[in-house]
Amino acid sequence: MGGHERAPQLRAKWTRGSITGAKTSCSRSSLSPNRDSLAPSGTQGSRTQIVEWVALELGVTLDSVTLNRPMQNAPEYRAIHPFGKIPGCKAADGKTGIFESGAIMLYIADLSGSLPTPEARGAAAAWVIWANATMWPALEGSRGQCDMSALFGPVDAILKKQKWLLSDAEISVADMAVAAYVKYGQLFFRTDISSMPNLVRFMTAVESRPAFQATVAGG
Repeated sequence: MGGHERAPQLRAKWTRGSITGAKTSCSRSSLSPNRDSLAPSGTQGSRTQIVEWVALELGVTLDSVTLNRPMQNAPEYRAIHPFGKIPGCKAADGKTGIFESGAIMLYIADLSGSLPTPEARGAAAAWVIWANATMWPALEGSRGQCDMSALFGPVDAILKKQKWLLSDAEISVADMAVAAYVKYGQLFFRTDISSMPNLVRFMTAVESRPAFQATVAGG
């Protein structure tokens, strides 16, 4: 990468089934978002795209920020992400810093009202953490050649009973976390899930969604 890293920009209003916003540009010097929106910082080809997918699906506006490497070490950004990594996010209150993609995803889901109870938050968090801490390390560490049955067998069994991981009703942040890393496994390591028919059906449904195509599908 060069000296500047451009975060993919999204300033969108999302209603399920249609995109009413588009990618826009922000000043590189701006680390202060609109008070009523979130400001994620990241780069293309990173987990920022998963965060953007969640926001588009759930109707949360993002004002992305473009960083260069020195700015990642600036005190203002370190207040958002203590380790100076990406992605980082300044919350809707304009002051709280949130880092780690899974934490940002869950915050967006909570902000959207899609996690209305502690139980809903816990169930969603279990899948988001599993995707980040168990599933992706297994795929990455084996270059996508791990035991698919051991990794995805329980997922396939759940998806045999219902359309989405948490219910038949609608897609959730849990589905987005798992589906994103399945897709990254396919893009980066040619991960083969053909032995998991219900997971294949799940991914087909995910890939038909405009928000997925606008974000994660490009890798």
